[in-house]
Amino acid sequence: MIKLSAVALFTFIAIFLLDRNWRVLPPSIHEYMPQHHSGLIVTDITIKECSSLSSLSKCHIESSDEWQRIDKDLHLGRSWFSHAYIHVCRKKEEELTADDSVVVDVSVGRLNPSPATAKNPDGDQNKKWEMRPLGLWILRSARRKASDSKTTVTAVDVLFGDDASEARDGWQIMGAPLLVGAGRHVPSAHITVRRGGQREPKKPQLRVDDNGRFKIMQVADLHLSTGVGVCRDSIPDSYHGGPCEADPRTLDFVTRVLDEERPDLVVLSGDQINGDAAPDAQSVSCAEDIINQSIHIYI
Repeated sequence: MIKLSAVALFTFIAIFLLDRNWRVLPPSIHEYMPQHHSGLIVTDITIKECSSLSSLSKCHIESSDEWQRIDKDLHLGRSWFSHAYIHVCRKKEEELTADDSVVVDVSVGRLNPSPATAKNPDGDQNKKWEMRPLGLWILRSARRKASDSKTTVTAVDVLFGDDASEARDGWQIMGAPLLVGAGRHVPSAHITVRRGGQREPKKPQLRVDDNGRFKIMQVADLHLSTGVGVCRDSIPDSYHGGPCEADPRTLDFVTRVLDEERPDLVVLSGDQINGDAAPDAQSVSCAEDIINQSIHIYI
């Protein structure tokens, strides 16, 4: 029994290492291995520009059902005729063919990203960055094991505003804003990606302190906007000697209250976003990130 167990353990380790490095198992068996990625994997990203002046200009890709459009106009509907949408092609790992490549890195800029900064998990330095519209660059790998990497891109989104901050766990803004060129009246657009699988949020187990007290702080009606926002009240006319910017002033107030009160639990009970000045809800989540950094929860 000991010899049989040792042989079985050695065989499993050998198959695990071979499959991790060279994907020797068929997809029907590989999907039960620990390194298998059970979610969708991004195989391509592009941006589709269109104009409402032309009936031949389409804002979506019609060539394949695998392409999904992120329904956030990069112009935020503020351009008279021009529109632009990010399109993402995603597949399950077991559906990948020999012709498919997996997106392993994303960058934004006018110039080709330096190969030295390429985060290619399969170590293939011959891979080239592929240019897409509006300054978008993607790096793809055709190696089978690339789909199992924790750095593989699995989801794509867009955030707006110069002060955009990614508060979602596992997500990251990729460099500079996209080169939309829609004018100053349109907030800058940032592409953000998620690597690996969707992470479960951490849920702390709250408990009453030894003194028998449990302080709850309620935060409501912040009305945050995309960008710094505009103060509506007449007092004060300025903030720290400059123009009164609503969002920084509101977050500074919330941060000071949190530091002074030091609550055990903070409840956000609604109206956190100003619908008139926040066309994209995720872009305002930077406020949640700042608030979470200031919350003190004692377990």
